[in-house]
Amino acid sequence: MIKLTDFKFLRLEKKGKICIILLNRPEKKNALNGALRQEIIDALDHLKEDKRIRTVIFYGGEDFFSTGFDKDEVQASISSPEKANELKDSSLLFHKKLFEFPKLTIAAISGYALGGGFDLAVLCHLRIASKNAVFGHPEIAFGACPLFFSYMSLVGRGKALEILLNTTNRNSFMNAQEALKLNIINKIAENGTVLENAVSMANQINKSPKMTITTLINVIKAFFDQYKAYENEIKVIMNNLTILNDQNMGG
Repeated sequence: MIKLTDFKFLRLEKKGKICIILLNRPEKKNALNGALRQEIIDALDHLKEDKRIRTVIFYGGEDFFSTGFDKDEVQASISSPEKANELKDSSLLFHKKLFEFPKLTIAAISGYALGGGFDLAVLCHLRIASKNAVFGHPEIAFGACPLFFSYMSLVGRGKALEILLNTTNRNSFMNAQEALKLNIINKIAENGTVLENAVSMANQINKSPKMTITTLINVIKAFFDQYKAYENEIKVIMNNLTILNDQNMGG
């Protein structure tokens, strides 16, 4: 049984029916390395069984939500088939836990949400962003492929592809106003108040019967057949890393 005190890169704060998961790797701008992804998995497993908790809020602090998967880890996977397999298995389990989590999730986004950090936000059921929030997929420029289906489910195929291919550098990153206009986020909050706004939204939602919210989440899962779609998607993405590996090794 995981103990909440065992976490190195997370802090969990429970407030009544809400649990805030604080990404706590500031020296790496909350980059989602294997250890942090595993801690998120363990936290979700714990919260799934906690009958008091109805809503989980992901928050990275005011300067950055998350800058995505750890560059060193991804680079290592490109140069090593063994590391590539480890990343594939770890990534698949991480996304599976997010897809299958049965309780409401809200992303409270401030600062940078890039790459896998952007994916994490979009995979949550709801998103609130501060005015200073910035979204993008710079990993595209380095040959890494992001998720697609989660964006398509929000904005449609063409616009999703544009978002992924056209937010690769600081000059093209998406700001909060653009994200709101495209329905990527649900609400904009003043800088410094995004977590407060997310807690307020969660408290309002939690006034509804638990069964109603659970049913809606299950309907979403059934409608998108999420796990099957994402599992296939991640396999394609990881095959891309294998190709990069072959090219790197001269294959």
